[in-house]
Amino acid sequence: MKDLIIVGASNAARDVLQVVKEINKVKTTWNIKGFIADSGLDIRKLTNGDFQIVGTIDQWTPKPGEEYVCAIADPNAKKMVSQRLKAKGAKFANIIHPNVEINDYCSLGEGVILYRDAVIGPNAVLGNHVHVNTKIAHDCRIGDYTTVSILAAILGYVTIGSGVFVSAGSTIIPHITIGDNAYIGAGSVVITNVENNTKVFGNPARVTK
Repeated sequence: MKDLIIVGASNAARDVLQVVKEINKVKTTWNIKGFIADSGLDIRKLTNGDFQIVGTIDQWTPKPGEEYVCAIADPNAKKMVSQRLKAKGAKFANIIHPNVEINDYCSLGEGVILYRDAVIGPNAVLGNHVHVNTKIAHDCRIGDYTTVSILAAILGYVTIGSGVFVSAGSTIIPHITIGDNAYIGAGSVVITNVENNTKVFGNPARVTK
């Protein structure tokens, strides 16, 4: 087994814990050493004492043989924390639920999390620390640190920049480009390109401040 440390102590971290446990049910892969977080939920209480926060991110020093998963949904926080740990020598694992469907001709970066029933289509490219909880269609490009939430629909030839948050139930039609650090609101239908650092909501999605 490989030693794994889950970074973060939010609801996303609890979701990732379950994904790792379900991986182990199929094949014993990970020895979960615990969570590291500077703040967050009471992991010991919420896991009935099975797991706990074993240290803070700021003070943690990665050890040989350990692997990490950055279980933080917010793209900005995910980027900051993963880069901080990587600078200390941390190695990030891909955490992929056993039920995920991954096409033979797609490409995944490091630190990727694919939740239950995610689908990654032909020739899709996912960057580093991308989290996906839905289907990514063929020929899509998803930039580093982006999070794609449950029930979002990312259709063919969509390009999503780095640090983007795609909220639950949103739809991005084919050939759309989403700029870096954009935010797609829940239930939005995106039919035009979205510029960098822009928030959009609605059907059709419109820029909002």
